[in-house]
Amino acid sequence: MMLEGPGLLLIGALVGAVTTELFRTRRLARRLHRVALCSHELRGALTAMGLTLSGMEDRSRLADLRYSYERALAVARDLETARGAQPATAIQRPEPVDLRDIAQRVVEAWSGSMSGGRRTVSLDWRAGPASVLGYAVRLTQALDNLVANAVEHGRGPVTVTGSLVAGFVSICVLDHGPGLPRSLEEFRPPSWQALRGHGLVIARHAVELHGGTLRPVRGPAGVGVEVRLPAGRDGAPGRVPRVPSAPRRSGSGAAAS
Repeated sequence: MMLEGPGLLLIGALVGAVTTELFRTRRLARRLHRVALCSHELRGALTAMGLTLSGMEDRSRLADLRYSYERALAVARDLETARGAQPATAIQRPEPVDLRDIAQRVVEAWSGSMSGGRRTVSLDWRAGPASVLGYAVRLTQALDNLVANAVEHGRGPVTVTGSLVAGFVSICVLDHGPGLPRSLEEFRPPSWQALRGHGLVIARHAVELHGGTLRPVRGPAGVGVEVRLPAGRDGAPGRVPRVPSAPRRSGSGAAAS
C-alpha cells in the first residue's frame, strides 16, 4: 500500500517529533552528567571546608579554608555553565600557575584534615620552580582528587612527588596499596546517577586541558597515578591551555572513585 498526501505528511511529522525528542533527551543526559561531576566536586570541597572549620582554633588553618572556598566557588561557576547560565569563556583567563605551590597547598590541606590519624600526606618536590600557563583551580581539583583516591583506597603514607622528566613536569601521587586494577581508560562512572566514579574523570579533564597526561605508575616508591604537564624553560610557563569547561563524560566502563 502506498501512502500519499496527508499520510506522508503525518509520518514525516511523527519522525520529526521523535528525532527532536531523542535529541533533547541526549542533550539533557549530557547536562545531567556534567551536573553530577560538579556535584561530586562540590561535595568534596564542602567536606574539606567542614573539617577545616572544626579546627579553627588554629588561625594558621585559615589558608586551608581559603583553598576549600576557592575550589567550591569554581564548582559553583561550573554548575552555572552546565545549565547554560554563562559561557565557559566567561569563567577564567589562563595565568602562570606555580605547580609546586599547587602541590604544597593540596598536601597541607590534607595533612591538616588528617592530623592525629595514622595516615599521612607528604610532599617530596624535586622539580624546582616549575610552572604552566593555565588554571590553578583546575589543577588543584585534579591533584586533590588523586590524593583523595589514595587516602580512601590506598594504604600507608601518601606521598606527592615532583620531578622533571624529558621536558615534562611529573607529579605523582603514591601510596602502598594495591594500585589501580585497570587502566585509567577503563574507569568511567556508569551513569550520571552514580554517586562514585567521578574523581578520575575530573582529574583527567583538568590535566588534558593543560596538554598533559594521566597514567598509573608502579615502582619502589609506591603505586599511584602520575600527572605529566609540559614544562616551560627556566621556570617559565608551558603551553597555552584550552578554554575550561565542566568535565564531560566519554565512553563507558567501570566506576572509580
